[in-house]
Amino acid sequence: YPIKEFGMIIHEFDPWFNYRATEYLAEHGLDKFFKWYDYDSWYPIGRPVGTTIYPGMQMTAVAIWETMKKIPEFSFPTPAPLLMLRPVASFAQKLGLMYVPSVPTTITFAQMSVNDICCMIPPWFGSIASLFTGLLTYEISRSVNAGLMAVGIMSVIPAHLMRSVGGEFDNEAVAMAAICSTFWLWLRSVRNPGSWPWGVLAGASYAYAAAAWGGGPIFVLNMVGVHALMLVGLGRFNSGVHKAYTLFWVIGTLGAMQIPVIGWQPIRSLEQMGPFLVCIGYQVLGFCDFVRRRKDMSPSEFVSFRIQAVGALVFGLLVVACLLYPTGYFGPLSSRIRGLFVKHTKTGNPLVDSVAEHQPANPSMYSSYLNLPLDYAVLGGLVSLWNRNNGFYFLVLYGFIAEHFSGKMSRLVLICGPIVSVSCAIWCGFLLDHIIQPFLLLLGKEGYKAPDTSTTNGDTGGSTNGSSKGKDNGSKGKDKASAKDKGKNAKEGKKADKKKEVERPLMEWEEEDRPGGVMHIKKIMNNTAARGWPSSTQKAYQSAREYLDSPIGAVPRAVLSVAVIWYVVTMRASVVPKIVEFVKHADQVAHSLSDPQVVYSVTDRQGNYHLIDDYYQGYKWIDENTPKDARVMAWWDYGYQITGIARRTSIADGNTWNHEHIATLGRCLTNPEKKAHNIIRHLADYVLVWTGGGGDDLAKSPHMARIANSVYSDVCPGDPTCSLFGIDQQGNPTKMMSESLLYKLHGHNQKAGVQANPRLFTEAYTSKHNLVRIFKVVNISQESKDFAMDPANRKCDAPGSWYCEGQYPPALQKLIEKRKAFKQLEDFNADQKDKDAEEYQKAYHARMAGKSILSS
Repeated sequence: YPIKEFGMIIHEFDPWFNYRATEYLAEHGLDKFFKWYDYDSWYPIGRPVGTTIYPGMQMTAVAIWETMKKIPEFSFPTPAPLLMLRPVASFAQKLGLMYVPSVPTTITFAQMSVNDICCMIPPWFGSIASLFTGLLTYEISRSVNAGLMAVGIMSVIPAHLMRSVGGEFDNEAVAMAAICSTFWLWLRSVRNPGSWPWGVLAGASYAYAAAAWGGGPIFVLNMVGVHALMLVGLGRFNSGVHKAYTLFWVIGTLGAMQIPVIGWQPIRSLEQMGPFLVCIGYQVLGFCDFVRRRKDMSPSEFVSFRIQAVGALVFGLLVVACLLYPTGYFGPLSSRIRGLFVKHTKTGNPLVDSVAEHQPANPSMYSSYLNLPLDYAVLGGLVSLWNRNNGFYFLVLYGFIAEHFSGKMSRLVLICGPIVSVSCAIWCGFLLDHIIQPFLLLLGKEGYKAPDTSTTNGDTGGSTNGSSKGKDNGSKGKDKASAKDKGKNAKEGKKADKKKEVERPLMEWEEEDRPGGVMHIKKIMNNTAARGWPSSTQKAYQSAREYLDSPIGAVPRAVLSVAVIWYVVTMRASVVPKIVEFVKHADQVAHSLSDPQVVYSVTDRQGNYHLIDDYYQGYKWIDENTPKDARVMAWWDYGYQITGIARRTSIADGNTWNHEHIATLGRCLTNPEKKAHNIIRHLADYVLVWTGGGGDDLAKSPHMARIANSVYSDVCPGDPTCSLFGIDQQGNPTKMMSESLLYKLHGHNQKAGVQANPRLFTEAYTSKHNLVRIFKVVNISQESKDFAMDPANRKCDAPGSWYCEGQYPPALQKLIEKRKAFKQLEDFNADQKDKDAEEYQKAYHARMAGKSILSS
């Protein structure tokens, strides 16, 4: 829809930076890209883009662009078999089937521009993510029908459409494909002990996911790490799992560490330390198994040895941690990650709390973005209980983590898309399998056969079943010679004077009957339960299964399947209208997500279509009517569009890496007009504000004041939430707001008695529908501008280095000295407690919760 209705145009805010970075990479190459210090943003200090960006998406776009340049353009007629489908497609479209594509008469390949590739990457990779979701579903369920259903559901579920519509060139557009790929490859590598080589591909896929998205090194790595730890707790550790996880972590981490923004974080950051420790633990467990096999340990000896080894590991880790902690070796927890674990719904950082995507998700959001598939997700999990392979436990883990973290941050509803699609598809696949199964049996498919039973010697849990070395590790309380004799007797089929028991065949994920661990305990419990299960009941169950899968039993099952299909199709069972409604809802969401935001469409009461492009035209006005070195001040939301569309220097943008700088920007916009001008004249030539109501700058201004106050305590003295800056119950601005620069510019000559001082700011541009207003700053300080633009005034970390941050002009030095670095409550990274910061945080949380400061 966005490409058809608006053409090849980049959407929203962040995608404009991503596109601008892609252009830079295409023009200058990877080496200069990683050393790119951008002086056109975050004026006057600049931003080191190369070391603060996750470049996977940009590298992908440029790789596609370079590849397309090497392929000559061509065109050939559509093959006849495909042309035969044209009448069918046309007929289906006439019936109202809106998703049936047209069949072209010719197939053409032509080169695309960087802009066009960036616009098309989201739907391209959205399709790839859907395919990998299908593979992930198959790996968990082993049902082809479930896999196909997952591809279909994932391709239209609104949670996935959030980042896969054309023009939505955001990191998650590529990352979702990499995430689904990594999860599938990981589960494939632990399917059975011999599938560990897939761990190589899983590691490479993770490295790509880490390069493409900031959540990759945290979400993906920790998901796999926790699952690997879970396999140990379930008694499913073996040499195959050991090799798979080791390959995954080593290859993935080495690949991720090549990205400058990641660097040494995987072995230093608290956010990524867990998977690293799991990898170390795996090496210890692998070593224990090696010693067990070599020395032919009994279960009791192995348990004792492993306890000693794990104890030594824990002690060693504690010693290393105590030595490294004082040196500052361990990296910090970011405020966004910290906010996912604290009890309250606010992080304590007014900058983070001001972003809508960082607020908790509510039921209506789940209903809108997950819709019908969410209703059947639990059923999919329940039927998966019958096949509790390693993938099943990953399904449970993914579901829990997605539900918890999306409940803390609404943006993370995105990661619920794959798991809900998988779970719903498993349920759908389960039903389809049972409907189709009798027809396949009648066509000759082999049905259920009762497993052969054999008897073996052994006490509780003491039987040997396929040890990789052919040794009996199950005899307990005997010496090694006796253990070997018993193993030999078992192989020869001899019987000891003990109770006979049915030997349990190894499951696909098992390598051997590992003694002295969870698997040993589970075997004892299973054997105990099996003894209490009458053999007649088990035989009756097996006989019933064999009968139902026989040709005679398949006939009534086929009749029942036909009846179910007939009922669903002709009687319009309740699920059919739901499916139709879900498809329509997904289509409506796709339409709503299609507006690029800088341009959007509306329909008036008469049904007439109108294109509103005020924002885009406002940026183009700046590009065409201001000097190339003009600096444009606006709230940080619009910084990427200023540098990407208007191609001018911005003060701050969505990277939000410097809290204190954004607080200074907030102070400029919320200060009284004269005080604001005294600062702005040293930083900007123009001021841009979004007007027009709704979520414009006036609605955002209370957030601006709070952020400013978190660094400059004199903005709202004694009032951490700046409650005196806003609109009262009668709809009138408070005294503090009415005196602010933002209010003056927002209502200039449009609200009674509101006008900007022409000696400080003059109106330069107002858009057609009054959505964008631009004011020229009067009497700018050329001295400050020259100071900031002079390379000699940039602080470099070393002579000749590319890393050279700018400096604030000397005229603003007194203001900058008033700033107090922002510290958070529950900040695990702070070296020492700050009493003022603690008091501020307590008051902030109390006010945001609707309490008075005194009651807190």
